[in-house]
This record gives sequence, structure tokens and C-alpha cells, in this order.
Amino acid sequence: MRILLLTLLLLSTCAVAANPTTDPDPEAQAHHYLAQDPPAHDQARALFMQAAEQGSPTAMAYLGWMFEHGHGTAPDGEQAVYWYGQAARAGALPYAMHLGWIHLRGELVPRDRETSEDWFRYAIDQGHAPARVALASIWIADALGGRDPDLALEAEALLLPAMEAGEVLALYFLARLYIEGIGSVTADDDKAFHYTREGARQGHPRMQAWLAMMHADGRGVAADPVAAIQWSNLAAAGGDELGMELRQALESRATPEQIQEGRGRAVTWALSHGQPD
Repeated sequence: MRILLLTLLLLSTCAVAANPTTDPDPEAQAHHYLAQDPPAHDQARALFMQAAEQGSPTAMAYLGWMFEHGHGTAPDGEQAVYWYGQAARAGALPYAMHLGWIHLRGELVPRDRETSEDWFRYAIDQGHAPARVALASIWIADALGGRDPDLALEAEALLLPAMEAGEVLALYFLARLYIEGIGSVTADDDKAFHYTREGARQGHPRMQAWLAMMHADGRGVAADPVAAIQWSNLAAAGGDELGMELRQALESRATPEQIQEGRGRAVTWALSHGQPD
């Protein structure tokens, strides 16, 4: 009898797991419906609505996604930005950034630069460091396009705290500012080398390629062909096209001993930092 009761309990548990309508959590039910083949979008959307009304940021974001991409409904930009906005205000800050890009690109809703920046600033004010990098990248593009050279300085001010928060892309844009000398930011080899080296050490392939160039040209650091080969190999291993070109060019004019040492350093570094050789 005990075995029979345990068996019945197990079967009832399996039935609950298989039947989404028995799950009291509407968001969990919605995911069950989305997992069906084909997905039951109408049922999922109704359940996400219910979960959103209960305050779930992820349910709000899923509704934005369904309206943005037309899952189970015609694409609806206004509904998409409404639900993404609800999610962002409920604490899902990546969707504030997503709204920034949506309004900037003008594909889902009419382009609105002011609203775009408002959403990036909202995320920044809430402490979301990636939003600093996103807005800085826009201002750098503006400065490059001649809109306002001082925007490059404002971008730098946004990027420094993002760098301190561990955003590797902040290092990328800081390095680029000082390598190229964008807008009102003057090119500076020492600063360029500093930020490039930090980004390269964090495994960013393009910055590894830039660091290889700096070692090859003696820009911000004494020329070192072995270090240049090391970093070009690492950049190439990371799939960076510039790194691949540099590796070929640098090794074509290096001695066999320099190539062997540079490649050996690259392998040692990759093994100690978890990057493919």
C-alpha cells in the first residue's frame, strides 16, 4: 500500500510538471506555453500580462519582446516601448538601454534622439554602468561626424566611472579616444597605451591588436618586436581580422627566434588567462 501511495504521488507530481495550467505562477505557466512546439503565444501573452500586473519586470520585458518581434501578434512598436518602459522602471535596467537604442534607430518607432538619451541617462542615474558606455559611444560617433567636438570630452567623463566599474568596452573607447585624438580629446600615446594594455590584458581581441601595433611602432612604449608578435598572435586567436593581418606582417620581417619567443609568450599568456592559443 505504501508503495502504491508513493507511486500515485509521483505520478501526480509528473502530471503537474507536464500541465502548465496547474502551476500557480502565471509567469511559469507562460514559459511552459512558449516552450510548446509550436509556441502557444496567445496563452503565453495573457499569462505574461497577468504576471506583469503582479509586478514582474521579466514578464513586462517578455511582453515588450513579443510586441517588438510580432510573436503571436502583429508587431506593435508603441506596445513594445510601453512594456519595455515598464520593465525598466521596475528595475530591469538593460531594457532602459534597449529603449535608448530603439528610439535612436527609429525602426520600431519614429526616431527620437532626445527620448533615446533620456533612457540612457535614466539607466545611468540608476547605476547601470553599461549605459555609460552606450551613451559615450554615441557621443564619440557624433564628435567623429563633426556634430560637436566637445562631446568627446563628455564621453570621456562618462567612460571613466564605467571603467572603474569593470566595463571592458569603456577601456576600448578610452583607448580609441587617445589613439585617434577624437573631437576635443587630444591624441596621447601614453594614455592610449595605458588603456589599450588594460583592455588587452582583459582579453579584448581588437585592443590586443592595437597593443601589438604599439609595441611594433614604439608608440607609448619602447619598440619590442617580440611583444608585438605575442599580442598579434593573441588577437588573431581571438578572431580579430586586424590581429591576423598584423601577425602575418610582423612575422614576415622577424627572425625565427623572435617568432618562436613571441608565440611562446602568447601561449603562456593564453593558458594563464583562459584565452585560446
